[in-house]
Amino acid sequence: MASGDSDFEEISARIRETQGMLTSVSERVRAERDQLERDFPKLQKFEGKPIKLDIGGFIFKTSLETLRKDTDSMLASMFSGRFDMKEQEDGSYFIDRDPTHFRFILNFLRTGKVIVPHDTIAREELLLEAEFYNIKPIIDKLNETTDSQSAIQPVVSEFSSSTLMKTEDKRVLLSWLSGQMNWRLIYKASRDGYRAADFHRCCDNKGETISVIHTTGGYLFGGYTDVPWTSARVGVYKRSSQSFLFAFWSSALGNTAVKATIVDSNHAVYHRADVCCAFGGGSNICISDSSNTNFNSYSNWSNGEYYSYPPGVTSNKYWLVGQQTFQTQDIEVFGH
Repeated sequence: MASGDSDFEEISARIRETQGMLTSVSERVRAERDQLERDFPKLQKFEGKPIKLDIGGFIFKTSLETLRKDTDSMLASMFSGRFDMKEQEDGSYFIDRDPTHFRFILNFLRTGKVIVPHDTIAREELLLEAEFYNIKPIIDKLNETTDSQSAIQPVVSEFSSSTLMKTEDKRVLLSWLSGQMNWRLIYKASRDGYRAADFHRCCDNKGETISVIHTTGGYLFGGYTDVPWTSARVGVYKRSSQSFLFAFWSSALGNTAVKATIVDSNHAVYHRADVCCAFGGGSNICISDSSNTNFNSYSNWSNGEYYSYPPGVTSNKYWLVGQQTFQTQDIEVFGH
């Protein structure tokens, strides 16, 4: 009889334990259901339309499914419905980060494949972005031990024909280009001529280009555009969301490499037969005909309306060369 009582007590204890577990599970499920009911109105505004992300002034469009693919990422958390996300006037969501390497983040979320640039600086910059967005597979890939010589080798051969850029300039420029390779020198003013006609003869209809400008004052800067140059008889602005400007040596920042991203994509570059390369509606950078014999080339940052002010510069229209006009010493243009 005593043994039966003991068995009964043991069974009762297990029943009570099970009931407690069921109660705990029920409460958790009820809490999750309540949370979903609270989050549902927030989730609804993301459903059924592309999500526009404004990353440091550059617009990316993707789907809610893509942004929530990596459940541990900051992006999945942002668009989980648990937070009140504030839209800008154009319907985008602003994240104050450099957009240069965001395409690696987004392409991983789309495909599940980790692709990283070869250049060491670009890899370091991407690692910072991956850590910010908490994308662990990219972080793990970048933290893998690599042969440092193989990482540096592409930079040694890239832009090898440039006499204006130093090795570090080339390395930084490649990082801004996300490691894109096989650039070749298609125009050098000291070799091919400083006339606008010389520029257009060598550079027109050659696809994407990188222009590097060296002034008689020692300043070194330029611009990238994916829009092929043309000889328009009447000046015309061309649209691009990819173009950017850069400086390796400037009046305001000295020997500090900086990048300026596109703000007004409708005024990315200016095409006209009697000028060489021109960027921005201002123009931010405009290289004149026979730029080595006059001071008709100019730079005016137009209060950051067309290209952003780079880090470390605010409201200085003439930060690039210290004045509006300048004379060139040499110009190099690279294409594919």
